[in-house]
Amino acid sequence: MRTTNFLLLVAFVSTGNLRAQPTCEIGAYRSPTGQLAAITVPAPGSPGLRYTLLDGRRGYLSDATAPFHCLDGKLSDGVAAWEHVDLKQTRTSFRSGGVTLRGLLMEPKQKSEAPPPLLVFVHGSEKTSPIGAASQYLLSAQGVSTFYFDKRGTGESTGDYTQDFLLLADDAAAAVQEARRLATIKYSRVGLFGGSQGGWVAPLAALKSKADFVEVGFGVVGTAAEQDQWQVDYQLSQLGYDDKIKADVHAVTEITAKIAASNFHQHLDELATLRDKYAKASWFKQIDGQYSGELLRGEVERAQSESPGVPWGYSGIETLRRLSIPQLWVLAGSDSVAPSAPTITRLQQLRSAGSNIEIVVFPNTDHGIRNFTIAADGTRKAEGVADGYFRLLADWAKGVSAPPYATAILKAPASAAHKSMR
Repeated sequence: MRTTNFLLLVAFVSTGNLRAQPTCEIGAYRSPTGQLAAITVPAPGSPGLRYTLLDGRRGYLSDATAPFHCLDGKLSDGVAAWEHVDLKQTRTSFRSGGVTLRGLLMEPKQKSEAPPPLLVFVHGSEKTSPIGAASQYLLSAQGVSTFYFDKRGTGESTGDYTQDFLLLADDAAAAVQEARRLATIKYSRVGLFGGSQGGWVAPLAALKSKADFVEVGFGVVGTAAEQDQWQVDYQLSQLGYDDKIKADVHAVTEITAKIAASNFHQHLDELATLRDKYAKASWFKQIDGQYSGELLRGEVERAQSESPGVPWGYSGIETLRRLSIPQLWVLAGSDSVAPSAPTITRLQQLRSAGSNIEIVVFPNTDHGIRNFTIAADGTRKAEGVADGYFRLLADWAKGVSAPPYATAILKAPASAAHKSMR
């Protein structure tokens, strides 16, 4: 499955380049007024250290508009110095299915009235390491013990990179076991967070590991093939096409789904027939999605390489039905990668049938709960994470609710009115 610029909570990067940053110490910081920020190592080629505030704003410390700067190794906003948050960090290696996975447990040292929850992070289809991400520091600084690990074939973990949700769920369940073993601070409960493609993995891992709760961000309740179709529909609607073309569009995505399910080996002749049939239709040239556009452009090998091991028929619905633990689903109201409307409908159906599911939507955000601006040509430019998102994840993990969460909307059961969390 194709990765995009929106697949991450923030710009997740490895801490392997730490020595190259001589200024402020990497980690979480707290202002005298209680604001939180994370300073992390950016991707290679970026202009220095990156900052991410709890409210989702982000940038580089070298930016002229940065809200603070490093001076003599200390973070200052020009009025006061920000205190470095003391977090206990424990690195580990553990085994799962014949591979060695590397992880980092980050525990808050600050005393609190209740023991912290333990949250295991499951990343999506990206190949970068999530360890030492801004989100890990920001969640831990809010009183959540976090365990981030490199999935197989990425970062410092061994094995081959795969998008086999079932295999990755075994790895995530092993990560829960390792986090439980490693925790030095008594925790109140243990759960998993899965972002994007991790939304298929985390609930299954929760079932396998007997976790106490699960959080999903910008995930899909449906098959990966359905996601492609929903994305194609959303993209065409954004270009101004109405529902009159849907039957023809779905005739195309049904064939591309068959091709994907055959590991991109079969049904290519059927697609060629449709290509001839719709060659003059303006919408046909606009099809993109996860893999449909690539197949229509003849980029079969590329589509195959971007989706290694995907179980195309796995929807996750039965897994969600079997889960009796609380679930939080946080969705982007304008998600261009995993359009949220079909997922919200299915989650509400599951909830009506008795599942313990809370649905929260951040309107006018894209994949990753990211704010965006629209350029003159109609393309979107990703901005920071929506205000309230990081606080919501931490509070929900702790079993508390402290709205407002900025623009977040709590989706009530279908029979009830929607509730604002502001």
